[in-house]
Amino acid sequence: MILNQFEITQEIQNLNLENIHKEVFCYSYDIRNIKTLIRNNVDESSESYMAAYSSFKGEVYENIIYEHLLRYAQNNDEITRFVLKGPHQNADHRYKKNGLLINKSAQIVYKSVYKDISEFDALFFTKEALYFVEMSTSKKTVSLIKRLDKKYALLKILFPSMQIKSLIVLTEGSLGIKKFPSFCTVWLTKELDNEILLKNIIFKKTKYKKIDPPTAKKFIETSVIKYKQFVYFQTLEWILKNTRFKDSSNINLNFFKSRVLGLYFDIFTKLYIGFISTKDFKTVFSDFKLEAKDDRVLVTIEKINTKIYDIVYYVKEKNNKLKRIYIKNMNEVTIKDKEIDGFTNTEVKYLMKYVFNDTHSLSIENIKNIQSLENGVSFVKIK
Repeated sequence: MILNQFEITQEIQNLNLENIHKEVFCYSYDIRNIKTLIRNNVDESSESYMAAYSSFKGEVYENIIYEHLLRYAQNNDEITRFVLKGPHQNADHRYKKNGLLINKSAQIVYKSVYKDISEFDALFFTKEALYFVEMSTSKKTVSLIKRLDKKYALLKILFPSMQIKSLIVLTEGSLGIKKFPSFCTVWLTKELDNEILLKNIIFKKTKYKKIDPPTAKKFIETSVIKYKQFVYFQTLEWILKNTRFKDSSNINLNFFKSRVLGLYFDIFTKLYIGFISTKDFKTVFSDFKLEAKDDRVLVTIEKINTKIYDIVYYVKEKNNKLKRIYIKNMNEVTIKDKEIDGFTNTEVKYLMKYVFNDTHSLSIENIKNIQSLENGVSFVKIK
C-alpha cells in the first residue's frame, strides 16, 4: 500500500525547527479565538478550549511540514516542480474567480465561480506524477480518507495524462494507517508539543520581516500550471443532459457506468437526473408534508458509500430551506436539513433557476425502472 518513492527524513520526522523557525512565524494564523480563551482563563480541559487549540496547532503543524517539504523538494531531483503558497506566494496572483489558485487564506485551492471546490495542503510534480499533500494532527483519519477520493478525482480530471498520488503526513499514533488508498504514501512524525513555539505565535512574541521566496526554477506559482479546466455547474448541467436517451424521458443508465462518471461521483457525490411532482412523490413517500417550491422534488443518484449508489430526493421548500430525503425503505426514511451556504444548496439553486424545464420531468415509472434493477444501480469505480 505505502509507496517508497519518497522517504521521510529525520528532520521532518522530529519536526526540527532549526532551519525553519523564522519562516513558520511569517505565516498568517487565525489566533483570535484561542487568544481570547487564554486571556479569559478558560479551562484548558474544556471542549471549547481544546477545539480551538487543536485547530490552531493543526495550522502550525501544516506550516512546519510545508517548510520542510520546500527544502525536501530543493534537494530531491525527482521532484521537478513544487507549488508555492503562504508567505512564499506572489500576492498579485490571489483572489481570482476560477481555476487552480491561491485563495484569500494563501492556500492552494481549485475554485469555480468563487466557490472552493477542493483545497490542497501542498502540490508537487515528478516527471510522471502529481502529488497532493494532506497533513493532519488528528489521530482519527476516517474523514481524511473520505476526502481523498474527491481530491484524487478532481486532479485526475485536471491532469488526465498524469498519475495522481498523495503524500499523507500524520503524527505518531494515528489510527487507520492501513486503510489509506494505494495511491498514498504515509509519513508519521512526532507530536507537535512545542508549547513555547505555539504560545509565541499566539501572542506574536517573535516577529520577523517578510521572507524571500525560493528562486530555484522548480518552485512555481499556481498561475503557470497548465491543466484541463473543470467547470463545476456546467458539468452538472452536461451530466443531466446526458442522463436521458435522445427524445426520451427514460434514464440512460449506461451513461452512469462510463469511466469518467466514476470520477464525477467522487467530486459531486450526487448527480441530478430530473424532478417529479409533489403529487407523484407522495405515491413514493405518503407521509410527505413539505411545500415544494415550483411543485418540484429533485431526483438524484447519490453515492451513499464506496459501494452503494441509490436514489435520493431533495426538496427546496417555499421558505427556501432545503431538505434531503432518503427512502431506504418505507420503514426507514431520513430527512435532513442542508446548510444554506453549502454546495448542495448552491447546486439546487443553480439548476432550478437556470437549467430545469419540463423536459427534465420524471415519472414514477422512470423511478421504478431504476429501483427495480437487481442489486440496485452498479457504477464503475476508477482508481
